[in-house]
Amino acid sequence: MSNDHRIADIRTEGTFPLESSATAANGNHLSESQRGEEVSFSSGDQLGPTGQLERIIDENDLLPVAFLESGASRQRSIARVTLREPHRGLNAGSGWGTGFLVSPSLFLTNNHVIREAGFLRKIRFEFNYQVTLDGFETIPESYLAAADGFLHTNVDLDYTLVRLNPGPIQNDGTPIPPGNRWGSIQLEPFVQFREEQHFNIIQHPNGRRKEVALQDNEIAKLFRNIVLYKGDTEPGSSGSPVFDNVWQLVALHHAGGETNAEGDFVNNEGIRIDRIVEDLRETFQNSSEILTELGIA
Repeated sequence: MSNDHRIADIRTEGTFPLESSATAANGNHLSESQRGEEVSFSSGDQLGPTGQLERIIDENDLLPVAFLESGASRQRSIARVTLREPHRGLNAGSGWGTGFLVSPSLFLTNNHVIREAGFLRKIRFEFNYQVTLDGFETIPESYLAAADGFLHTNVDLDYTLVRLNPGPIQNDGTPIPPGNRWGSIQLEPFVQFREEQHFNIIQHPNGRRKEVALQDNEIAKLFRNIVLYKGDTEPGSSGSPVFDNVWQLVALHHAGGETNAEGDFVNNEGIRIDRIVEDLRETFQNSSEILTELGIA
């Protein structure tokens, strides 16, 4: 698909109708006759005068606008893990998983995405695989990882940490570490989990261009090693970072969670990031260079 191809559905969404200016001064809701007939969400009703008696509905969903800026900054460090050759019925170029930089060159994803060093020759790591504000498809930037380079994996906590090779050459001929170009996400040794807490997941579901599940993603249950939440994911989302509402990293998404009597999933499951940090500290207690690079020494 060409770079100047617009994503049509992004450009054709309707607008939400806004509150009527006829709201009574005492704050009572309108009668059925005052409401008028129900209209579709794409009707484009106009905003009335400000100063009406707005209300918080159920819980307060208001967030500072910096929430959007912080999320836009965080998403840069997240990449699609892509196949370089056919594998398990998928063609070369297919999305295989998601992951993100946690240092200038160390990349975190799931163990079931990258199980061992030999698999590294079959994949690449694509940053900037997304759609722009104008609805254009970006040109991704790819990095590789050497099969004889650093790799640490933990089956029980379902995570893999791998070192990516430097990428495109700068003007002076120096290769660029991916984190110097795309940034990295700090691992958090201490994470707060609260009842009814909301999470946000940036991901490559089904290998698509980068997407985000926001706000309608409440914590469901908490265990020593995992946290369950209600946000949407799809195959290909494995290895995605799970954030709280201040964009602190709280978990590594890895699988569907619990099912109901009909066998349908009712939540998703992530590995607690503080447990991953705990394991890294124990594993590399005699290799302070790695812990220092990760900012968890």
